[in-house]
Amino acid sequence: MKISVVSPGGNITYEDVIASITQKTSKSDANTNSGAFARALNTTTVAEGTSTTKSYKDIFIEASRKYGVSYDLLTAMAQQESGFNPEAVSRTGAMGIMQIMPETAKGLGLEHPFDAYENIMAGAKYISQKLKEFGGNVEKALAAYNAGSSVVKNYGGVPPYGETQSYVRNIKAIMKRGADVPYANYISRDASKEEVEADLKKLLSQMPDTEEYRVLRNTLAEMNYL
Repeated sequence: MKISVVSPGGNITYEDVIASITQKTSKSDANTNSGAFARALNTTTVAEGTSTTKSYKDIFIEASRKYGVSYDLLTAMAQQESGFNPEAVSRTGAMGIMQIMPETAKGLGLEHPFDAYENIMAGAKYISQKLKEFGGNVEKALAAYNAGSSVVKNYGGVPPYGETQSYVRNIKAIMKRGADVPYANYISRDASKEEVEADLKKLLSQMPDTEEYRVLRNTLAEMNYL
């Protein structure tokens, strides 16, 4: 998991925090701490109380409500498209978690395609348009997302393209079993150091007073977060 935040010395990533923890603890303890920290960052209770921090799950829930597209469909698409990688770029130039093409991004008003929040929202908006265009037919909407609306209309359904057929089939399978939404945390690209600090303090205030809590608190304090 990668979390980029603003600090006096430049961008600090989640990996930097974990590396610092590793230097202070055994490897097994560090893995336990990092896992607990990741899960805590991904809890709804923390996300609801912070101004700049959201879990990926919360973003998908927000996108689902805003555009009337099921959470299961959106998360299945993200898993199939990029494996939830916000920095993914396909061989054809599709970008971000929802793998949006440059021209499509312009039409959707997506200015920062590698910003996880903006990309997920744009992808939700785009698939909602396709669902409306094809009368709520999920298979046709997914095929249009992958291959284009004109192709779907020409064939009257999912076109006989191996890639598109696999795409639709895989997403339906993921929806059935549930997507593996990662314990990943998004921090707003416009967040100030002060806002990030406030969110980290909120997180720490909701963690139990354990040894891993004390290690995390000391690490963050030494990195000038607290």
